[in-house]
Amino acid sequence: MKIATIFLILIASSVLCSLSIEPLPVIEDPVLFTVWGESIELQNINYFCDSLQVARDYSPGASIEDLCEGAGFRIEEELSGESFHPFYVSGTPYRTLVIIAGSSLPESRADIERIEELASSVKSSNGLVMVIDIDVEGSGDDPLKQEFDQRLVRYLDVLIVAERPVGEYLSFLEGETPIVVELPVVVDLVSIFERDFGGGRCCD
Repeated sequence: MKIATIFLILIASSVLCSLSIEPLPVIEDPVLFTVWGESIELQNINYFCDSLQVARDYSPGASIEDLCEGAGFRIEEELSGESFHPFYVSGTPYRTLVIIAGSSLPESRADIERIEELASSVKSSNGLVMVIDIDVEGSGDDPLKQEFDQRLVRYLDVLIVAERPVGEYLSFLEGETPIVVELPVVVDLVSIFERDFGGGRCCD
């Protein structure tokens, strides 16, 4: 694990130099990661975060009730695919919401409601909302994905689009001012996690 972590940090350093990505707003703890849709890259995102020891609670299907319970809401009885950061103070209100977005599934229309509720709640408490779009196999002609984009963009502080064009968001960004980062490949997210999320700084 240490070798993998060092390798990812080296990648992150070289990527940051080559891309010259501007720093994101301060990512305040506690952080909740959740998921909309599906992507073949989701496992890689979790691998990057785990290897860099990025502090986060991860619940792909987190509900508004879960969010309201605060950090570690299911730490004692994690569901399959979930993970919770052991050092967050239980019940602390989430300050950052990160939505990992892929391509739509048959049930994704109803799931937009869940994501929108989460984003609205975090924004109402002056928290930060971020979408990381890793829909690398998307055709750009997905009505449900377009609805997701349109409904979520007004809540966004940061939009990161990895390995896909940012164009599908442009028509919805008029009048909105999130920070937009376009990354050539998904592995470039390592640089974001290492620098802006404080990943890779623990050497235990």
